[in-house]
Amino acid sequence: MPHESLMPEIDNDPVVHLLLTGQASTAEEAEEMYLDASLDEVIRLLQGPLSDEELGRHPLLVMYRQHGSRGWEDSLP
Repeated sequence: MPHESLMPEIDNDPVVHLLLTGQASTAEEAEEMYLDASLDEVIRLLQGPLSDEELGRHPLLVMYRQHGSRGWEDSLP
């Protein structure tokens, strides 16, 4: 018998999954882990048929923009 979720949107959220399984201890850490693991998906999206507007609204790319490169920029000498 398949597991019926009371909150499927949480079960389908990879960031929440990383937190609930203990693979990440903070939301920021979970998001970074998810983004690092999603590079292949980003490439597929960019090579796909979506318009720039559609790409701009895609949740994965929105998360990338929210994270930005600030940590990397701050680490430069």
